[in-house]
Amino acid sequence: MPRERDAHGAAASEHVVQLFDTTNSLANVVSAFLNEGWLQGDHLLVVAKPAHWAKTSDRLGRRGCPVAQAIKDGRLSVLDAATTLARVMRFGVLDRQLFLDHVGALVGRLVSESSRGVRIYGEMVDLLAEEGDLRGVQVLERFWNDLRERQPFTLLCGYNAAHFTDALAMPALHTICNAHTRVQRNASDLLGNWLIGRDAPAS
Repeated sequence: MPRERDAHGAAASEHVVQLFDTTNSLANVVSAFLNEGWLQGDHLLVVAKPAHWAKTSDRLGRRGCPVAQAIKDGRLSVLDAATTLARVMRFGVLDRQLFLDHVGALVGRLVSESSRGVRIYGEMVDLLAEEGDLRGVQVLERFWNDLRERQPFTLLCGYNAAHFTDALAMPALHTICNAHTRVQRNASDLLGNWLIGRDAPAS
């Protein structure tokens, strides 16, 4: 499994994963992650459920990021996770070319426009996990890793920990964690931490 570290944002050119227990925990961590990027001069991209973004954007604003102005200026782009996921699927199956056409093209533009970096938070994988499509999750994580070979960016993938409570999901969780450069933990995510602990190899 990738090296773990307490959640406090990610360094450049990483692919990070975290299991969240609650929307409050998610909003706290993701807003901190995005605000760190904002302060560094990064372009920000959020692909999230509207309810999650509503709470996260509120926390982000409290941290000092002018959310509305950042969107107007093009330094913050926000996409609906479900709509974006539908655009990268063909006949219900993830399509690499559609991912490159819709997500890859946007990321490439942001990278070319940014003099610092690009920081992304994504929940399309969480939607797939919610549907029980753990194979699809693994495919989408590979798409992101392939894109990272073409474009430099820092990506945080957020999952609801409850999607992995079934013992049958543990092999998929192990593969998902290994698809990332780092696994984050947050002290308030007791279930997520327990699941990550179960997935960790015995010493």
